Amino acid sequence: MFRGDRVLLRAMTKEDVVALHRLNDEVETAAGATTAPWVPETVEQVVAHYEGRKPDPANVGFAIRSLSSGDLLGSGSVWGIDTLSRNGHLGISLLPEARGHGYAPDALRLLCDYAFRIRGLNRLGLETLVTNSAMIAAAEKTGFRREGTLRENAWVAGSFVDEALFGLLASEFQDPRATKEA
Repeated sequence: MFRGDRVLLRAMTKEDVVALHRLNDEVETAAGATTAPWVPETVEQVVAHYEGRKPDPANVGFAIRSLSSGDLLGSGSVWGIDTLSRNGHLGISLLPEARGHGYAPDALRLLCDYAFRIRGLNRLGLETLVTNSAMIAAAEKTGFRREGTLRENAWVAGSFVDEALFGLLASEFQDPRATKEA
């Protein structure tokens, strides 16, 4: 488990998968969060996929929970881990009631801590739609630098949308544990 100031990251459980299934019902949000086309999925399909998965060290998912209440807030992942070049990507998805409360920067910091300190990565990428101002703000608050824009890179609900590219190096990361001890 990873504890931040406001959130806790821990392994995803079947109950988390069931609770997070409703994120798939937000077609616009779900369609913008992945490169795969949105398709409707039942809870049973999602649970079957979860139960049939094998551990994948290149794609590590976490449940994001409130440190104070224990409530499930969403999910986060370090994905696309390349052990040769020592890089990977981050992503988070918060439930609607968890958005706008400042959880995202804390969750991103914990994912960075896992990626840099535990996995020994040197670089993390974060990609988001340019229309996702909340994620852009959270990435910048965490220390990510905007590295570019992929013009009309994502097809989202009937139109092309630009994608913002962010990067963070291990040498630039402000470890939340070190900050508390200083």
